[in-house]
Amino acid sequence: MSMGRVATTILLSMVFLIQSLSGCFGDDQESIDYDGPIDLIVYYAVTNGTIQKSVNNGNNGPTTGVEINFDLATTTSSAGAIVTIFLDPDDGTSTIEQNVGESGAEITYEYMTHGMFEATVGAIDDENNAHEIMVKIRIDERIEYAANNVNSENVMSFNATNDCSDGLPQLDRISITSEVENPGAVFGLGGTSDVSWSLVNPDEVVVSSNTASIGDGQTESWETTSKDAVPGDWSLIVDVEGDSVTINQVVEMRYLEGSETPPLPRP
Repeated sequence: MSMGRVATTILLSMVFLIQSLSGCFGDDQESIDYDGPIDLIVYYAVTNGTIQKSVNNGNNGPTTGVEINFDLATTTSSAGAIVTIFLDPDDGTSTIEQNVGESGAEITYEYMTHGMFEATVGAIDDENNAHEIMVKIRIDERIEYAANNVNSENVMSFNATNDCSDGLPQLDRISITSEVENPGAVFGLGGTSDVSWSLVNPDEVVVSSNTASIGDGQTESWETTSKDAVPGDWSLIVDVEGDSVTINQVVEMRYLEGSETPPLPRP
């Protein structure tokens, strides 16, 4: 390893050690005075998005993440050339270091878990001067769930823990939409389905519930929202007695809108 590479690694380690002391939502580093040689200009057109997941009869479908792009192409240094840009996504993954000469001055990162993240993005020049800012990223999650031929208890589990470095803040809300259909039987010989819904938090407390008797060929829907979205593993339980049913439901885990850094697209 070259001396320049060692110095860059040490410098980045010092930067992120200082950062880690502030937690997920400490002071916004954009407000800290800086009198060094780097004129750090970072553009980001998007600072929030929603991860899309699906589950079909117990099988997990593909996860569609949220891509966030950081453009540092106009960043300069009065002390020399910008040689390295870096990104700490704040989701537990390793810091990304990118050689500007080899890979350009933009970093695109795909978030695959929900959370309110303090992404730290910065640049280093060829004299090992470094400057960085913090950008708050809001990533929500939506899960579409389907199950066929259900005639007993059906449990959908999901995790409501913020995936940033210290797990704070917690979700603003969890919203549920569940539709249960009692398919029509051949020659109209079907019966009734008695259905109960329960939304259970990680402490095994039922925070919301509902019941319905669904006739042959009929559909019932239930919607609920919990603002006490404590971290941990939640369960959406649909218990069925009688005719088999088809379940289609959506779980949305959302953080407070506007808590992210406003987008700053390139002019």
